[in-house]
Amino acid sequence: MKKTAALLIITTSLFISCNDKKNEEVIVPEEKAEKNVTETPSYEKMCFLKVTESKAEYNEDKVIRDSIVFELEREGDSISGTFNWLPFEKDKKLSTFKGTLSGNTGNAIADYSAEGMNYKEELVFTLGENQVSIIYGEMIEGENGVWKYKNKEAASTQTLSKVDCK
Repeated sequence: MKKTAALLIITTSLFISCNDKKNEEVIVPEEKAEKNVTETPSYEKMCFLKVTESKAEYNEDKVIRDSIVFELEREGDSISGTFNWLPFEKDKKLSTFKGTLSGNTGNAIADYSAEGMNYKEELVFTLGENQVSIIYGEMIEGENGVWKYKNKEAASTQTLSKVDCK
């Protein structure tokens, strides 16, 4: 009888312990936070253009169109691209640049080629929703031969409109 009582106690204990669900906290991995709608994509290409028109000095009936083309590729906060001034009848000014984008302000160093010369120059611009504003101003030669703005606050801007990239 002792064996039966012991067996009954053990069986009852096992039955109760199997049915007794422990209140264990289940840890579920956190879902990735939903991306903020205003988060910028990791890669983006943007193109901007400004075409200016003027009359030719030698023929008032002739319209001259100069183009300023700005193409920007952004990956995270790194930027690169081209910035070209293409006058109708004069030498062109071509550049490639690399730099960083902080908020909507780009800071880069551009490698320029113009009128048979090559040089490096600081490039600063502000991105808007449908435009880019590029700073122009007096420059001085800085370290390592890179031309820098003498006074960014006194500089003027050139605004180009956003266009579809080719």
